[in-house]
Amino acid sequence: MLRPLVVAMCLTSALFTDASVAQNYPVRPVRMLVGFPPGASTDIFARMIATELQKAWGQPLLVDNKGGANGIIATSDLAKAAPDGHTMMLVVSAHVTNALYYKDLPYDVQKDFAPVTLVTSTPWLLIAAPAFPANNVKELIALAKASPGKLNFGTAGEGSTGHLTTELLGVMAGVRMTHIPYKGSAQALTDLMGERLSFMFATLSFVQGQLASKKVKALGISSAKRSGAVPDLPTISESGLPGFEAGQWFGILTPAGTPIATVRKIQTEVARSLTKPEVAAALVAQNSEPIGNTPEEFGKFLATEYATWKRTFTEAAIKPQ
Repeated sequence: MLRPLVVAMCLTSALFTDASVAQNYPVRPVRMLVGFPPGASTDIFARMIATELQKAWGQPLLVDNKGGANGIIATSDLAKAAPDGHTMMLVVSAHVTNALYYKDLPYDVQKDFAPVTLVTSTPWLLIAAPAFPANNVKELIALAKASPGKLNFGTAGEGSTGHLTTELLGVMAGVRMTHIPYKGSAQALTDLMGERLSFMFATLSFVQGQLASKKVKALGISSAKRSGAVPDLPTISESGLPGFEAGQWFGILTPAGTPIATVRKIQTEVARSLTKPEVAAALVAQNSEPIGNTPEEFGKFLATEYATWKRTFTEAAIKPQ
């Protein structure tokens, strides 16, 4: 008869302990892992957030760049870190797709991490050379259907977010196109302007100069709604592929097992940092939307992302490496 009371007392004790730990957090310097080198957009966003968290917490917050393997090296480090909130990571969209593209990751993307918050998301522009015969998504799909496999698209490499976003477009449109992988987006853009590629996905910040000088044209944007930066550019969803949505997103994770009260404390402070005028302005300048949602919302988002890309891998017959 006493057992339920004992269990309740233990649970209450655990909750108080969790809250106490969170109240004192952080008790030492915090490390924010970044899976890309200094100067990359992930690194820039991480340093903006780190500066604000350091001010709020009064503890050093160190950005630790561990570039390589599309973020896998840094993510492996996160999975092995103590689950106390003193190690976190700003991950990107590839965090989910890596789990589907690579066979033997040294961590379980669905079990080894605790979602904290989705920081921001940047849509893709679907671009082509000015002379490309299609001027919108409907015309592009019509061309692809008329000549299966003839249209080619460039990306930053096999398994990159741009590659998979284009495969998603092909799956939803029911068309087949030829993938030309490069070692980086800059090389692909050069060939696109030279009319050696049919089209590609790129961020607005990456091609803003080329758009302004009319060296490329935009056919659509991958966000669910139109962007204030290019309000006259239709979304891909409204241009013949209802429900199409993709983008380069950035979010914060901690190791699985991090006390939920600590996770919430991190999320609250990150969300607050995104409201600072200088941080919000820097994100908007990159055509990125500040988000800062709850751990539960970010967890649902990650689950949806995983399901979407798993379906894309299956239907596009993308083979894991």
